[in-house]
Amino acid sequence: MATDYMSVACRSKLMNYSKTIKKNSKRLFCLSFLSICISNALAQEQLDSSDENLNDIEVIEVNGYTDSVKKSILSKKAADSIIDTIEAEDLGKFPDTNIAESLQRVTGISIDRNGGEGSKVSVRGLGPEFSVTTFNNRVLPNPDGTRSFSYDILASEMVSGVDVFKTSKAELYDGGIGGVINVRSLKPLNLEQGITGAASVKAMHDELSGETDPQYSAVTSYKNDSGTFGVSASFASHQRTARADYMGTGGWGEVRFDLDSNGARELVALTPSYVDYGVEEVDRDRNSGMVVVQFAPNDDITFTVDGLYSQYDTYSNYNSFTHYWGGINTNHAGPGSVKIDEEGTMVYWAGHAAPSEMVHSTGHRPTETYMLGFNVEKYFDDGALLSFDISHAKSQNTAGGTQSFAVSGFRNTTESSSIFEIRPGDTIPSITFPAYDENGIPTGEYVSSPSYLTDNSLLANHFMVVEGDDNEDTINDVKVDWFKPLELGPIVAVKAGAFGNEREFQRTRIRSADEVNNGTSTGFGDDIPDHIGSIIKPSDFLSGVSGSFPMAWLQTDNEALRAYYESDEFIKNGEYYNQRVDENGNPIPNLDYTPAVELANSPGVKERNIGAYVQLDLEGELGTMLWSGNVGVRYVETKQTSTGWGEEIISITPNPDDPTVSIMETTDPSPREVVRTYDEVLPSMNLKLETTDNTDIRLSISETITRPELWRIGVDTGYNTRPSDPDGEGIMYFGVSGGNPYLKPYTALSLDLAANWYINDSSYLGITYMKKDIDDFIVNTTQKVVINGYNFISSQDDNLENITISSVEVAANFIFDFLPGAFSGLGTQINYTFVDSADSYVTTEFYSVGIDGFSDTGNFILFYEYGGLELRASYNWRDKTISGASQTDSYWNTAYGQWDASASYDITENISIFAEGVNLTEEATAGYQGSANRLTNYAYYGRRFSLGVRAEF
Repeated sequence: MATDYMSVACRSKLMNYSKTIKKNSKRLFCLSFLSICISNALAQEQLDSSDENLNDIEVIEVNGYTDSVKKSILSKKAADSIIDTIEAEDLGKFPDTNIAESLQRVTGISIDRNGGEGSKVSVRGLGPEFSVTTFNNRVLPNPDGTRSFSYDILASEMVSGVDVFKTSKAELYDGGIGGVINVRSLKPLNLEQGITGAASVKAMHDELSGETDPQYSAVTSYKNDSGTFGVSASFASHQRTARADYMGTGGWGEVRFDLDSNGARELVALTPSYVDYGVEEVDRDRNSGMVVVQFAPNDDITFTVDGLYSQYDTYSNYNSFTHYWGGINTNHAGPGSVKIDEEGTMVYWAGHAAPSEMVHSTGHRPTETYMLGFNVEKYFDDGALLSFDISHAKSQNTAGGTQSFAVSGFRNTTESSSIFEIRPGDTIPSITFPAYDENGIPTGEYVSSPSYLTDNSLLANHFMVVEGDDNEDTINDVKVDWFKPLELGPIVAVKAGAFGNEREFQRTRIRSADEVNNGTSTGFGDDIPDHIGSIIKPSDFLSGVSGSFPMAWLQTDNEALRAYYESDEFIKNGEYYNQRVDENGNPIPNLDYTPAVELANSPGVKERNIGAYVQLDLEGELGTMLWSGNVGVRYVETKQTSTGWGEEIISITPNPDDPTVSIMETTDPSPREVVRTYDEVLPSMNLKLETTDNTDIRLSISETITRPELWRIGVDTGYNTRPSDPDGEGIMYFGVSGGNPYLKPYTALSLDLAANWYINDSSYLGITYMKKDIDDFIVNTTQKVVINGYNFISSQDDNLENITISSVEVAANFIFDFLPGAFSGLGTQINYTFVDSADSYVTTEFYSVGIDGFSDTGNFILFYEYGGLELRASYNWRDKTISGASQTDSYWNTAYGQWDASASYDITENISIFAEGVNLTEEATAGYQGSANRLTNYAYYGRRFSLGVRAEF
């Protein structure tokens, strides 16, 4: 196992540890923080004021949340940089089942969720791609082509702790402008002698899906009597059946209307691409295991071999009703048929629209991740330490050709007439349809769920594709680290090392053959046999949401639909634009859904980094105050090889079966390669001044980099053959997008200034100021281009302007152990991060966009631990954040806050029962484009509850 990045001196001080409201949210956090400060001042005389030196600490049993907090405070105090840590409460017992959800309670950290569960982590407002996640100080691969890590593939039971390094040091992995997060596994030689272990079983109930699933975990460790050999093993199996209810609009764009039929489309309104109401059902299955073997034949050398394996499969079914506005009749809209608000948003539309569509997509994410590592640490008589570490890791997602996406619906008839409204006070947009009596005569009323939305006889085919990507990310890593104590004035130690790693990412896009050849859109030309369609009526669909929308619609059986498309029954007698014929000229089935590789969208990236670092650890006295720190420099050279395939456009012609999408003919793909080399010199300095035994001031200055995400720098090109008229001038444009292998890395100059008060071993107050000047910020740029005589809007990432971000973090941990009796078990943690985004916007030719995910965050935790009873309630809040940009304005996620709670009780010394509740107030996520009236998405995941039992031995 690799040597921990926290200094060896710091770790030696800790090595004897064996276990370790939404509207008024800002006011809540500020008042709570103030109350804690007052409580501290009033209670100070009653607190134990002994300030033992860390070197005098012997053993503290870490077997509960309170002691986990204590160890985290001690780690923070002893560290030579600005860090936060989370420690396991006991063997195999992390504070939360999900690692990301534990991390979100750390000051300045927020998380992205996948299906309501924590997935990716952002540090200090910078997106997940700006942070490096390591497991035992080795970078973990990710099959989605990003630099971030999906924490949902790791089981928390195999984790002993997590260190969040917010400032850089020369010895730290480069690549994390936001920070470096190191996840630590169990080390058997650090545990008790003999056999120890723990196991748990629990039932998780997803309230929205109504399903209850089992989850199991076990961890055991053996250490011989002489302490020379140890082995630990852990296993976890988690299943979850989840559901989510959605609404989406696909973004808003300008549409011009002719209200008086004079031929001039004078009214410009921002209209949605479509309005979609859907339900997704997801089955998740995660199985993880880890084995660590350590051998220390004497006190001078330790060998460690470890292996990690995780299998995470998700299966999803998404069914939705969609009303598409791509074919909206704007030339003769009619007086009063369109209404806009003061910001130009269409808030009312009554008339004839494009077809109503039923979407059914099936998803599959079969992910496997493994890591194998070998480490040896050699101690010398003079206190020096030499460490050698080598590892191999791979993560792959083999979803290629296993997913399907089908669109069916009603033709452009009276059934697609509708009224679209954004009503004041409603949660989401409404859509209603004309009602008819038993004789088929319109009643003049509009209803949200007319009977014809579930009439199989009206259902016609439109589009289908079988698709999915095979992604693979492989990392080979080797490094040598040297630590040498010194007595050269203020220099107390030198650290130096050399490293090399190679990372290779490959995406292989696999889609059904006719989709690759632009040939499956049929424009509702054929009725679908009745046996393929069925009625879906989700129970309690979008419960509690105000608005009018369909509660039942039709869904297709995609396997049956594919069989129908490939059968002799689906022959259009020459009407289909690329009708196939046999050797006698007779029509044969049009479509072949055998998956094929789409080379033009299958990029690869190979990245090799080699470098070295040197770091000096410093100590001294300033008057009566002690100071310490480190100064160093890291050099890294990167060779980047981007590969892919290119193709040239031969022609683009209209599709006679579907005028909304054109047919593109291209040349055969040909291989392409771009090779780049660049290097960086990254100096860093961390200083700590211990103003008293319980207070310190810290200063950190460093240069850091974050390399572009792997998917951004591939050689790939994708075309969108759906024509659009963005200027309303009758000039049609297609779309083209792709990677940019010439992107430069982000570089940042970071400044941190912190002040901390360690009131005692369980209470802490701190404030930190952070500022980062980031150069070569990457944004998506849009421009109009002409390719082989055809007009395109090109979308591509590029390095543009420099930006500055800053924040202030305040944090308080306090345990009221000065209170009498049972009240002494009360404790609280609170933190809030204030961000300044005034200078964090990048301006392009078309728009100004801020940093994705940069926002205020806050956390409030109230816990109680006494007499075997442990209770915890937490509130995590994140202000609105930018999530991207359109050609006109930014996409935003609304502010989000969530209450969680947990409880446990020790039945005996070795057996406990526990319960957990997640998202207790049933919050939903939402997003909008530019204005809150232009909702782009709304998602409701419901609550989760767990009940279980845990045993130790």
